[in-house]
Amino acid sequence: MANISPVDPDQYIGTVTVVSASQVQANLPLASANPERRALSKGAVGDFVFVDCERTKLLGRITEVKIPDGERLSIEPHLGSVSTPNPIGRIQLLATVIDGDSKLSRGVDHYPKIGDGVFLAGAEILAQMIGRSTTRQGEKNVPVGAIEAGGRSVQVELSPEKLFGRHCGVFGATGGGKSWTIASLVEKIKAMNGKAIVFDPTGEFCGIDGIDTIFAFEAGVPNARHVHFPYTEITEDDLFSLFRPSGQSQGPKLRDAIKSLKLVRAVGNAIPQGLSVANGALEKAGKSRTVFFDAIRNNAQAVHSAKCNFDIAHLSEQIKNECVWGTASGNATLFGGPDNNAASYCESLASRIKTLTNSRELECIFRTQGDSLVDELSNFLNDDERDITLISFKEVRFEHNTRELLLNIIGRFLLNIAREGRFRDAPIVVFLDEAHQFLGRTVGDEYGSVRLDSFGLIAKEGRKYGLTCVLATQRPRDVPQDVLSQLGTLIVHRLTNEQDRGTVEHACGDLDRAATQFIPMLAPGEAIIIGPDLPTPLPLRMLRPKSPPDSKGPPFQAYWADRQERRIERVLGGGPAAPPDAVP
Repeated sequence: MANISPVDPDQYIGTVTVVSASQVQANLPLASANPERRALSKGAVGDFVFVDCERTKLLGRITEVKIPDGERLSIEPHLGSVSTPNPIGRIQLLATVIDGDSKLSRGVDHYPKIGDGVFLAGAEILAQMIGRSTTRQGEKNVPVGAIEAGGRSVQVELSPEKLFGRHCGVFGATGGGKSWTIASLVEKIKAMNGKAIVFDPTGEFCGIDGIDTIFAFEAGVPNARHVHFPYTEITEDDLFSLFRPSGQSQGPKLRDAIKSLKLVRAVGNAIPQGLSVANGALEKAGKSRTVFFDAIRNNAQAVHSAKCNFDIAHLSEQIKNECVWGTASGNATLFGGPDNNAASYCESLASRIKTLTNSRELECIFRTQGDSLVDELSNFLNDDERDITLISFKEVRFEHNTRELLLNIIGRFLLNIAREGRFRDAPIVVFLDEAHQFLGRTVGDEYGSVRLDSFGLIAKEGRKYGLTCVLATQRPRDVPQDVLSQLGTLIVHRLTNEQDRGTVEHACGDLDRAATQFIPMLAPGEAIIIGPDLPTPLPLRMLRPKSPPDSKGPPFQAYWADRQERRIERVLGGGPAAPPDAVP
């Protein structure tokens, strides 16, 4: 591809008059909109420009255009003759043109001087420079959007390493285009034979094209496989956050009960002589302490595993069996008889466990309806014919923090797989929408809590294992700073909240106060892409997905019109008219 000179004499718009560390001011004599030459004006806010510094050229963007205070009234037509205004503009310096005017380099290595010329940048030259700076010929690149300049629109591509390699954040207020961007990126991964998992909290992505398999935690969901996540793969901390034992009495008994049930599963039918199991629970009253603790040591790996590999149906009964005295009266080698005080303290815990493990809300963890998601994810990862899978949380209940805990558990499961080296040569991208609901929070209470940290850990260490994530949210201020700092690429749609814009500005050194002023004004589908591997923040119109997600809100117009039609039919049919507030 032949180089195009970035400086076109026909695109001259002005001259530098003031130079500072990050921006310049310039005369922009062609920026005014006089009626007789409005179509010929050049130099509007948002335009990209090149500053010709003789030995090098700089890319900038116009952030402000005005006329001197003394000339403000000279452009008012009702005051008489209108004199020619002398606009001036402020230009944010973004990047340096290098390699024979073919690429862009981050930062400014040579400042302009007073009198240097300013020229409009065309869409073709910008796209060419950005492409050469972020992609390599012969490699697969991801089309992400189009850059618009000089009335032209040219598609921009980024390499997957730069887009996903250091994790990606997609931010935007409702209606800004965030969901469309996610759907478009999923389509591009599918088209390029990549592999991805989409976590969908609301179900809006279940209908997009390119999804090979949909998993749902509810039976009867159209086009979805019913799955559960086996509780044997979760941790004791997750159980504590669900069961909420009190710290002084119930907590130790719950840990002892879990340890005993792990031992029961580890020894199977080979119950050591001196111990006994009744109805799936290990009996302790009057049993040998020596045999018990020897069995614990001999099965230490299973007993001390972080996972809950035991039969949880017997947990309530096992807690009751734990309520015994530490030693028998007159025989320190045996456990004592029942401790009625401890049993009364733990009665509420045993009842709560039985209620929760049989509850409708938590059957996605404690029941075995549907297939095991652990097995299904393993099958998906091993299947070369499937590229994209989606896990829907639409049917998962909010009670007991089930949604947050379940997604955190699955994220930890994927991270453990990554740590084993599964994705080093086969990288995978994980999409998480509504990320602010699942990051940096602690669920539970003072007796038992768990921090939702699995996706934060993926952001911090997943990259080196080949597990990268795309975190999407409309509330970036609620994403922990330590997670934000790990996101290499940010796709920022319209954000109207000042705190959200400030969070993005602090998270990215390339976006200063002048650039963030564009963010509230972005149209639906427009975004600014920022990243350490990009030569400059790129304002793009993101590519529209071929199959948009179902992001529609409530159908007020259709519902109200339908109610009005039914009321009219009742009146015309001779029936009594419904009162204004009646529900048909």
